[in-house]
Amino acid sequence: MHLGRAAFNPITDREAAKRYFASTVARIEVETHSYCNRRCSYCPNVVGDRLGDNVRMEEPVWRLVLDNLAEIGFSKNFVMNSYNEPLADRAILDRIREARAAMPNARLMIYTNGDYLDPEYIEALAEAGLNYMHISIHMRKDDKYSDIYAINRMLEISVRAGIAAHIRTVRSNEYIIAAMPHPRLEIETRAINFMRNGTDRGGLLPDITPAAKRAAPCFFPFAHFIIGFSGNIVPCCHIRSDRPEHEDYLIGNLNDYGSIFQAFASQRAVGWRRELVSSQEKKKPCDTCTAAFMQGPQAAAAFDRAWREHVLPTEASAPALVK
Repeated sequence: MHLGRAAFNPITDREAAKRYFASTVARIEVETHSYCNRRCSYCPNVVGDRLGDNVRMEEPVWRLVLDNLAEIGFSKNFVMNSYNEPLADRAILDRIREARAAMPNARLMIYTNGDYLDPEYIEALAEAGLNYMHISIHMRKDDKYSDIYAINRMLEISVRAGIAAHIRTVRSNEYIIAAMPHPRLEIETRAINFMRNGTDRGGLLPDITPAAKRAAPCFFPFAHFIIGFSGNIVPCCHIRSDRPEHEDYLIGNLNDYGSIFQAFASQRAVGWRRELVSSQEKKKPCDTCTAAFMQGPQAAAAFDRAWREHVLPTEASAPALVK
């Protein structure tokens, strides 16, 4: 992760922006289409705004992302979903094949609710070039978290998929983690009590909003690049690309920039990094975020040093966090 001067100052030169992007981004999330078939109470989709017509990412936007990543030989984590259900549209198989062709060494990933899985689909995903599939165990609508329901749901998916689930970790009323061995594809299934361990998604889920304000730094805008199905770019996975409540938090639309590199190095993106590098109390929408820093004391010291060296001296002229 790069915490030098380039992280905190806009870069207009494409080649310089490309070098910075390649030096620091380890995870990219691209929402290939809009539809999700569920309305979980701990997800912003609970209002049903993803149950309408399925909207696929426009081909020129998708191609620009892949061409840019091929240009730098991207070899880290590439996730093909966000607030959608990736397996609801079998065009995901083409997207995986295209991503694999563009990024032969990347780790291609999806997160799914498992509703569409069967043995044939799993084999097709593996054949297309997927590396990792995370199956999220969700409760029934309006139900509270239950370890028993979670285990039964894991077993149900296991039987339907034709792959035995091996439970590895159980922390009662917190989470359960299981593996489903496959010769070509890493499959992991997790049940998480989101009402205890989830976030309020930038204030969209007030039932999960904590009383304490966040002060911890955040590494997401330094290491992640997230783009929604419409081409809207957000600073982290907890900000929605398509909700009016979060419109002011967008970095912009990819069509506003010449490349993903220039978007990531833009003044808007820089504003997020300048805001989130310190251990000072955060502003909206990050003030109620409970996502863990998870980087350890050495990283915390590095973030503090970067804040003092690159942000504090120029705070008066800093780019605004929101429009």
